[in-house]
Amino acid sequence: MSRRLRGAFLALAILTSLSVPIAARADVTIDPNHTSATFSVKHLTLTTVSGKIALKDATIAIAADDTLTSAHADLDLSTIDTQVADRDDDLKSDRWFDIAKYPTMTFESTKITGDKSALTVAGNLTFHGKTNPVILTAKYEGSIKDPRGRTHIGYTATGVINRALWDLGPNFPTAVVGNEITITIELEAIVT
Repeated sequence: MSRRLRGAFLALAILTSLSVPIAARADVTIDPNHTSATFSVKHLTLTTVSGKIALKDATIAIAADDTLTSAHADLDLSTIDTQVADRDDDLKSDRWFDIAKYPTMTFESTKITGDKSALTVAGNLTFHGKTNPVILTAKYEGSIKDPRGRTHIGYTATGVINRALWDLGPNFPTAVVGNEITITIELEAIVT
């Protein structure tokens, strides 16, 4: 075999290996007891109000080195909890989330780039009848084995959304409730 032909085969082999996607692990499940979604927003430009929303369902895919490759999450908006019952009832009403019509918030990743220490997670966030693109920054928090031999993997993701894009609370000016809402997701998965 000539040197030129060997070189062509080598180049083809390299290109082929680069185009093969990294296989996702099939043994990963979300630990709902240690996964949370929280949000925070400014009130009267003075203080920050925080709350949490319970996870309804979630799935992720990770590569063999634990790098996140895709994510999907459904949040149950009926569980909004800011530790003030009247405010929670107001947020669930048609003045805000209108959970009677739109009970679920859904995030679906579309592209994840970077490495475990600094990932950019692009995706679509759907709630209040609208879908808009969002960008989250995520990082790998590490992994540890539990006494049963299962490996736990942690990720943290944060992002900022503009509530006006979802027509959320349109009658409340930004001087009362800020437009920017910070979202934080603490995710723990179990590899069996």
